[in-house]
Amino acid sequence: MRILTILVVLMGIMIVVGLFVVVYTIASRVIDKSSKDTARPWTTIIDLTEDAKVNGITADGSKLFIKVNPENGVPHVLVFDAETGQQIGELKFQLR
Repeated sequence: MRILTILVVLMGIMIVVGLFVVVYTIASRVIDKSSKDTARPWTTIIDLTEDAKVNGITADGSKLFIKVNPENGVPHVLVFDAETGQQIGELKFQLR
């Protein structure tokens, strides 16, 4: 009878420990996923001429588009990665 009591207590402890491991694993995975989605602040310096004007800023997904209109030049669009702030492209327009 004493052995049966010890086995029941050990099984109860194993159930509690197993449940704790399952809850801890689920919680740690949820926290890891949410921390990856947070963006880090960034600063980027864009060199523009004095006569250039920023005509518009648009965000689409993970890209940031900045339309620049120089006073005596051809308008163009600068393309940035919204998560890192790195310039990933530039669209230049030709006047006809």
